[in-house]
Amino acid sequence: MSKLQGTARQNGHPRQLAIQYGRKQIEFQLLYSDRKTLAIDVHPDLSVVVTAPKDAEDEAVEEKMHKRASWIVHQQRFFENYLPAIPPRRYVSGESHRYLGRQYRLRVHEGDEEVVKMARGQINVYLTDTAQKGRIKTLVVGWFRQRAEIIFQERFDAMVSKATRHGIEAETFEVRRMKNRWGSCTKEGRILLNPDLVIAPKMCVDYVIAHELCHLQEHNHGPRFYRLLNSLMPEWEKRRERLNECVVGSN
Repeated sequence: MSKLQGTARQNGHPRQLAIQYGRKQIEFQLLYSDRKTLAIDVHPDLSVVVTAPKDAEDEAVEEKMHKRASWIVHQQRFFENYLPAIPPRRYVSGESHRYLGRQYRLRVHEGDEEVVKMARGQINVYLTDTAQKGRIKTLVVGWFRQRAEIIFQERFDAMVSKATRHGIEAETFEVRRMKNRWGSCTKEGRILLNPDLVIAPKMCVDYVIAHELCHLQEHNHGPRFYRLLNSLMPEWEKRRERLNECVVGSN
């Protein structure tokens, strides 16, 4: 008899269920479709979605979940390390901001025009009224996004050139702020990059782009995905560790 915890089955509607794996409870959403086999997907927000054939019995779902429990937990831990956790900013003089892996001090100056310039380890903001805190933030955020677009295009073109040798084709990307991810590859094959990624060194930007490029060919984090990523970027784990260090260093 199944020991699945959660909602009862009703005409193929999605169900919220859970299994116990050691001390950890793995919650998941169970969907039914016309597919012939059962699929398990772990998403970047750490959620787990199971898609099963319409006639699948709970016992079969539970058995599959227990067999894959170790892999599910591993994937959730991976995404936990992948989530950006950049601290909030006040956008005041003297505040530290990271750009391409280096720390810069923000300096606010009175000036005849509104402009942001980088010089001598500082990010200098000029505006006529330095008391306009909201305007300072707007200028700085806009400058970082502009720099992100330039850097990302440069690194995207370089990584696509390498990816084509592995049968991966890509033409463009979008810069989009995301709450829980550095990058994403949509089901439609669009690559999205978080502008906050510009805090990291270019080697880390390359890693995120390579990761998402691999998803154009492999849509999950199974063995084939990692074989492809290892082939495209053998030292990707070191780059991921460096990326995580950048986030910690931003505090």
